[in-house]
Amino acid sequence: MKYAWIAVQGEVFPLAEMCEVLDVSLSGYRAWKRGGKADRRRLTDSQMLALIRAIHVELKGAYGSPRMVRELTACSLN
Repeated sequence: MKYAWIAVQGEVFPLAEMCEVLDVSLSGYRAWKRGGKADRRRLTDSQMLALIRAIHVELKGAYGSPRMVRELTACSLN
């Protein structure tokens, strides 16, 4: 889920910054891009909070909780 979100947000945020916030390595992300799989499937609480905040900023605070849940679910399906 994290790697897929990074891939989608690559034009919005710097790669190194996203990897740091989501606690993944650049090499792990690049391996995933070459066809590997993410090692972990769940985000920690702090990583989830960072993701929620990033979505909130990206969408200028326009999402309420039902829409945020849909956005997070969509991120996890990628």
